[in-house]
Amino acid sequence: MTTSSGWAPVEDSIDGILSRYSRPLMALARGETPALVLRRRYNPEHCAALMARFEERGLLYDPHKTGDRTPHRVDIGTSFGRFRSDRDAFFADATRTRQLFATLFEGYDDPVDTMYDTLSRLAPDKEVKVAREPDGGLYGPAIFRIYHDGLGHGPHFDSVAKRTRAFDYAISRLHYQFAAVLCLQTSGDTGESGEAFIHNCPWTPDLQRTLAAGSFADYARENDLERVHIGLEPGDLYFFFSENIHEVPTVVGNRPRAVLAIFFAMSPDDDEIFVWS
Repeated sequence: MTTSSGWAPVEDSIDGILSRYSRPLMALARGETPALVLRRRYNPEHCAALMARFEERGLLYDPHKTGDRTPHRVDIGTSFGRFRSDRDAFFADATRTRQLFATLFEGYDDPVDTMYDTLSRLAPDKEVKVAREPDGGLYGPAIFRIYHDGLGHGPHFDSVAKRTRAFDYAISRLHYQFAAVLCLQTSGDTGESGEAFIHNCPWTPDLQRTLAAGSFADYARENDLERVHIGLEPGDLYFFFSENIHEVPTVVGNRPRAVLAIFFAMSPDDDEIFVWS
């Protein structure tokens, strides 16, 4: 696989990104750049403090040492993918998440507000809001994801309409889906442990069999696909088009990778951007 020197992330301030792209999100969707990276967008000292608070409150546990000791991602927040098959459970859990977040960040900058504010400034012609159903049901606003040793994501794409096919939820009406990730803590490994890679390869129906068979690495090598590595430090925030194939290599070591993540979707002719977790 190739890391391209031409297809590269844009690392800049919000004003710098807007001076380069009048509509940065559409630049991502069109494949003009794999990611928009804002370094130290959130206070790194607050990242460490929040990780300590999560541990103090019993939210940051090691699944290797608790329960049935089966490794799994630790979520602080509501996962749409986990709850979507049960609407009542999903919206009830989203309510609990909003209640938790109302006090979880006291004394520190609110990292969820940081992400929403940044997105609003990158899309000044849109109204950014927590995703909601016509009956008023609110989704989870964001989710902390903690990956312990042995956990990661193989090559995949994310799209409520094209992958999950959750047409019974309002977010499926929006055309383009994106994601944003704020780093709170990196893995202790010095290699690629827990670091994201984005391939210059938007999903198509023809790719589904390759992804399902777990043979995307061979496909990428045979087709000389470009890919980029998104290396982050605590406080760094990046945005990308989640319909591009992307992956997170398995975490190695005793220090977990921890991020705050959102999905969001928009259509060019719609005034709203819906955000969820």
